[in-house]
Parts: sequence; structure tokens; C-alpha cells
Amino acid sequence: MISLPLDIWTSDDEPRLGVVLDEIWTLLEEGVTDRRHGFHTPVAATMRASSGAELRTVVLRDVDREARCLRFHTDIRSKKVCDLKEDPRLSLLFYDRGAQTQIRISAAAIINHNDGTAAQAWKKLSPDCRREYLASEQPGEPSAWPTSGLSPDLQDRDLTLAETEKGYRDFAVVSASFDHLEWLYACHEGHRRAKFEWLANGELETTWLVP
Repeated sequence: MISLPLDIWTSDDEPRLGVVLDEIWTLLEEGVTDRRHGFHTPVAATMRASSGAELRTVVLRDVDREARCLRFHTDIRSKKVCDLKEDPRLSLLFYDRGAQTQIRISAAAIINHNDGTAAQAWKKLSPDCRREYLASEQPGEPSAWPTSGLSPDLQDRDLTLAETEKGYRDFAVVSASFDHLEWLYACHEGHRRAKFEWLANGELETTWLVP
């Protein structure tokens, strides 16, 4: 929620859109560090020629205000990576019930694999987080029974950092750079909606929208 000493339901007291944008960035940054925050797990949508939009939940790992870039981790063998290699358009949907705020972002994705961005992110991961990249089969492969994809010797015990290093080969970071963002503040007194658009020259255009 916009934490300002104003009544945002009175037209004369509407918060400036610059203040709204700053609050959006704050919520996104909180989503990186707070696992309970609604923005921690946005829905990501890719496009697939055979079936149209494909949706899945991802974990927000990094926010860069200056570059207007959001990042999440994935397995390089995943279908979302295949989708993004074919069509780099990526949509992200965030919602936090406590803040009564929804954010929709249209971005262009870059797959970081075996590069500096991926290496830096990998170093920050705990062995538990690295474990999911140790599956022998690629994500989405059919299985005759419920499985984690991990071999028996990697399950039900704590792994050392050294044991997880081989997972780096399948680890990737998706960098989502965006120039279009829509904000919706929803509550029973009356919703508020706005659009933020960055032009090719870096200039920001803002406007209120009818909810």
C-alpha cells in the first residue's frame, strides 16, 4: 500500500506517479529478500508456437532499478528456456495481498548460462538451493512414478558445497529487462491503475488508467 499521509481517494490528494513508481521498486526489492512477500513468487509467461502462452511460478532473485532488470533462476534444460530462445518476450505478474497491489511487466529475456551473471548467482546459493539442479533428467520428462529427479544417494541427507558443484552446468539465470509496467492498487474504496513506459531514448512516460 502507498504509505503516504494523504487520502488517495480524493482527487486533489492523489499521489504523484513518481512516488507510486518508487513504491513499486520498494515492493519488488522486498520480494527478493522476504520469502513471505507476495512479490517473491511472480507468475512468468512465455510464448510457445504450438500451444500459446505457458505460465509458471518463479522465484524473484534480483532487482536492478538502474537497468530496469529482474532476475530469476532456472534449469537450462527447462521448457521455459526453450520458449525464450525461440521468443524472448516474457510477461511477469506480481500480486501481494497485504499491499493490495498487482504489477504486470512486459520484458525481453536474456538467458545467462555459464557466464559471469550465472557464476555470481551460483556462488550465493546454498547447497539446498543447488540440489534442484542435480537431477539427471531434464525438467518435464515423463516418469513412471513420483520423483524428485535426484538419484537415491543425493536424497534425504545434507549435501556439501563441493557435491553440488556439478549442478552448475545446468544452472541458468533469466534476466528480464523491461520498458513497460502496469500498476493496480485494488481495494473496496475504488481501484487505482497506472502505466509506466520507458521510450527508446530512456525517457519515462506515465499516465493514470481507468481500472
